[in-house]
Amino acid sequence: MQVERNSVWQVTGIDGIRDDTYRVLEHDANNDLLILFRLHDGNGLEKPVPVEFSIFLESAKCGKSKKSGYSIPFYQLVSEEDISPAHRDKRNKRFELIHDLVSNPEFLHDVVLSQRSKIVASHAKGRGVYVQKIYRLLNQFWRYGQEINALLPAYKHCGGLGKPRLSGKAKRGAPIQLSTPSMVVPLGMNTTEEDKAKFLLGMKKYGLKGKKVSLSRAYEQMLKEFYADELQAAEKENRDPEIPSLRSFRYWIKKLIPEAELIRKQTTAGDFNRNRRGLRGAATDHTEVPGSCFELDATVIDVHIVSEFNRNHVLGRPTVYCLVDKESRMIVGLHVSMEYASWRAGRQALVNSFTSKKAYCARFGIEIEESEWPCHHIPQRLLCDRGEFICNKPEELAVPLIGHLSIAPPYRADLKGIVEQRFQILNEKLVHELMGTTRGRHYIRGDRDPRLDATLTLSEVTKLLIDQVLEHNSSIFDGLAGQTPLLVESGLPPTPLNYWNIHLKRHRHALNKADEAEIRARLLPVELVSMTSKGIRLNDDMYYECDRAEVEDWKVIARSNGSWKLEARIDQDNASFIYVRLRPSEGFTRCTLMSRSSNFDERHIADVLYFEDWKKVAKKGFKPTSKSIERHNRRKTIIANATEELKKEPALKTKTEKKFGIKEHRREAIMEARIASDDSSYTEPSENQSSVDRLTADKSNKAVSLLKRVRSSNNET
Repeated sequence: MQVERNSVWQVTGIDGIRDDTYRVLEHDANNDLLILFRLHDGNGLEKPVPVEFSIFLESAKCGKSKKSGYSIPFYQLVSEEDISPAHRDKRNKRFELIHDLVSNPEFLHDVVLSQRSKIVASHAKGRGVYVQKIYRLLNQFWRYGQEINALLPAYKHCGGLGKPRLSGKAKRGAPIQLSTPSMVVPLGMNTTEEDKAKFLLGMKKYGLKGKKVSLSRAYEQMLKEFYADELQAAEKENRDPEIPSLRSFRYWIKKLIPEAELIRKQTTAGDFNRNRRGLRGAATDHTEVPGSCFELDATVIDVHIVSEFNRNHVLGRPTVYCLVDKESRMIVGLHVSMEYASWRAGRQALVNSFTSKKAYCARFGIEIEESEWPCHHIPQRLLCDRGEFICNKPEELAVPLIGHLSIAPPYRADLKGIVEQRFQILNEKLVHELMGTTRGRHYIRGDRDPRLDATLTLSEVTKLLIDQVLEHNSSIFDGLAGQTPLLVESGLPPTPLNYWNIHLKRHRHALNKADEAEIRARLLPVELVSMTSKGIRLNDDMYYECDRAEVEDWKVIARSNGSWKLEARIDQDNASFIYVRLRPSEGFTRCTLMSRSSNFDERHIADVLYFEDWKKVAKKGFKPTSKSIERHNRRKTIIANATEELKKEPALKTKTEKKFGIKEHRREAIMEARIASDDSSYTEPSENQSSVDRLTADKSNKAVSLLKRVRSSNNET
């Protein structure tokens, strides 16, 4: 065991010396001697004490004596250039008085082995100073580490710094300085212990109620509460009231109430925890590798969007869900919709996070490789808000996949600081530069309404956000460099993408994977679809099909016996496909949109809902026009005239009589129509008419005469 010079020990159980803290002044190995100096807090002079080194060593090995520490005064811990010339001269003069002693190897032995040191006495006499002064300087030198700065003047001990002074008759404190000589300043009064007690009571009652209150306001309320009698009496007697000043109130409140407590008591618990408490560490202190924890949160982004079908229809501001890996700062999932923050929208973000991003980006016309956004994994733990996961469904659906779900307390956005910071980055670098942005509501009265500038659709905003996410994942974050040595060892810049990839390559992660069908079956929202003769129907206009052979037979059954309901999982981001449980005992089958419903291909659910709303509004807004009314009246007139003409006809004897001879009557009507058509264009043949024309005319005349004979015979019968 090493016992170094100047080391400090807590000594216990050694005969001949009292239990206390000691500094090692010297170790004489030749004589097995250790010279110690007791570091006491008193003002009396101390003499070094000797102890056998072997005994001290045995005490240390047994644990009775242990290494300790001793604080050096702050005024001694300065560089040479920061010491004032006056203090430096005083230090040097003091050191000159004891230099010959401390540099003499025989000096310490003489001090500890003799009752009165002849060396010290002779030295003091030669310098013309008292022996006590030499010992006082030596004590100071030994106490603070046996170096020259130990002799710096300790002016910190001078005066009454930090000590309260007793009030006398004279008014303490600097008087108020006025520029007008004729104006008299009230003399004021000294603050008594009774006043201090009132200050504390007044502050507790009016200034420490969980909200920010100015000291001047608390002072005013305190006067009305505890000095009302004096104020009223002074007003009646027309004199200055004998009350403490605001200046005194401020001074004593800061003296009597610790500043940290004042801050804590003047804010709510939530605000203190979020914005004012001391920070205990970094956001990644409880994560070790990628996948240890994903943070999920949603925000309404600062831009208004328009409909895909009609850009003059403003839909409002979309909600963006974002999942971030705490350890690597990697944005692992994204979901943009018109849904408010809810479990319905949150699960869509989880599906996006747990599945491949290549197909997702391709839907928006962004071609990427898997290595550019290689996030299709399930984390060990998910940290989220109560707003999305207050119900029991997340526990039933997400936990079997994730394993552990953490719900942040309400109003504690600081516990999800990583994902909250990602939102800020997306807003600053992208959203606030778009048409229709609200700029985080940082606008003043008279500014143009941002809704008037709305231009982008939900799909276009999503495409821009995807690009910004890819840019973010490839950006430099200095904080990542100190979290792992792998980046430095591999010579990679500290980007989230590099951090993620290098840890996956070295198998240092907590990520899991699951089948896409299982993920969608567990997380996507449940909808009921209908098996119809035309296909699997969602809503009124969306029909789906799959490659299962029995589906064609089910169409036949549905046409004859009627439709029936099936369970399905709907992806709000893409209406091109759904997952349907075709049989109760089976899993889910992927069904794609039929060509008859191609209008909804690659559409977001927001566009589908817009289409449904548009139909409802169109039906409700339909009103008969003047032309429609005219056609209606004309129909009524025709029916009425026909009814009147029927009444003019002779009445029939039986109902059968009216139905008799329908075929003959139909042939007569056809012949009459043909004849009427021929008669309308018939003319007498001219002399120049050809023989063919004459023959045709003769045949027509014969048909007319024949028809007349048939009609007359029918009448006779």
